Amino acid sequence: MFTLVLTVCLQAEPSRCKDERIDFSGSSMACLVQGAPIIAEWGSDHPEWTVKKWTCGQSG
Repeated sequence: MFTLVLTVCLQAEPSRCKDERIDFSGSSMACLVQGAPIIAEWGSDHPEWTVKKWTCGQSG
């Protein structure tokens, strides 16, 4: 299992950032390929935050 790790920053206060983790079941390649739509959905659900960068890492 892998985890999408998103670094997100508050739009109203861009210096205020945090990491968000989303569990992903699949291979590392699938995480990289299928991560973008998952991240887009997260962004739609959290419009006050901006995704600055993201990566896939092993869970645990």
